[in-house]
Amino acid sequence: MFKFCFFAIAALAGCGLSASQAQQIQVSMSPERFDTGISKTGSSAGTIQFGEFLGRRAVFLPSGLLTVKGASFRDGVVEADLASKPGGLFIGIAFRMESEANLEMIYLRPGASDTIEAMQYTPRLKGDAIWQLLNSSHEKASAHIPGNQWMHMKIVVTGRTCEVFLNESKAPTLTVTNLRRGDSEGGVGLWSLGGGYFTNLSYQPLPDRKPLPDLPPFKQAGLLSDWELSPAFDAGDVDASTYPASINQWEKVHAEDPGFVLVNRYRTSPAMFPMPSREDMQKGRVKGAKVVFARTQISSVEGSEKILKIGYSDDIVVYLNRKPIFSGKNALSYRNDDSLGTFGLSDETHIHLNPGDNELLVAVTEYNGGWAFECELFPVGFE
Repeated sequence: MFKFCFFAIAALAGCGLSASQAQQIQVSMSPERFDTGISKTGSSAGTIQFGEFLGRRAVFLPSGLLTVKGASFRDGVVEADLASKPGGLFIGIAFRMESEANLEMIYLRPGASDTIEAMQYTPRLKGDAIWQLLNSSHEKASAHIPGNQWMHMKIVVTGRTCEVFLNESKAPTLTVTNLRRGDSEGGVGLWSLGGGYFTNLSYQPLPDRKPLPDLPPFKQAGLLSDWELSPAFDAGDVDASTYPASINQWEKVHAEDPGFVLVNRYRTSPAMFPMPSREDMQKGRVKGAKVVFARTQISSVEGSEKILKIGYSDDIVVYLNRKPIFSGKNALSYRNDDSLGTFGLSDETHIHLNPGDNELLVAVTEYNGGWAFECELFPVGFE
């Protein structure tokens, strides 16, 4: 907290502004302060309720996104009191909103209270939240979420980072060190799935500044970082289990921390809901799902044996020098009813590299929840 206060004071001084000019803007819980039109994420003006809850003027959001009119900042603070409806699944705050398809979000999972899944960070990128991909202590945190009680959430956003404080705590419950939309700016919103209440909402834009430079491409030993990415195809029209005959368009893309290529950054997600059945996913070529192909070159002076470790979401087929060498599926509820399809470098296969250049090509299919892949080379026998 001290670090943020110092940053804020320095920023204000550098802009020639006093702290009073970085005003905290209160948002009354009344329809005229929000865009209450139909939301693509599931809520509409007919179901949003403005009234009293637990002794306060509040808004009840059954499901979807409710945007604050006129709110926008790059660096700033957002605060609100939140209370989950019994049986509610998710409740949170969106910030730096460009649109419903592109935003940052911190949310609570009341059903996961007191576990590492209780508080989570995710962005939406090109239409979908990438929650399956973000599993570090900088993206999830344990928190106690009481029922039928207000909780205060404070989000402090600076550059590519944010800190989240609950109730009166002086220590952040969660520190996000890599906001995936980068050093962006945008609006403020409320979000719920399954029902939640909000009150005491405010936001405080800090003085604007020049955007930070882009991060360099992520590199580490063994990681295949530089790829070319195809357009996205409907999985019902393209057979990912067959090496593609001809693709004329390729875009250069790069891995990012912690090593995956984040396809959501480049291609619009299908964001399928509800998910296709396990039987349909087993058959493959699910209409409405999306598949991309990505390729890279691996050079070997004399030829070598390697272990290729693979992470992916949701399905992948891997080709080496045009021959299939691995396929796997890891979608939500695919491996078992409780499987979340979370991303990890959890599969591997032995590969033989020929002398010279070798083409590695992957076909990655997405349903929802995060579209990415990662490939790393290790020596044979590496543990």
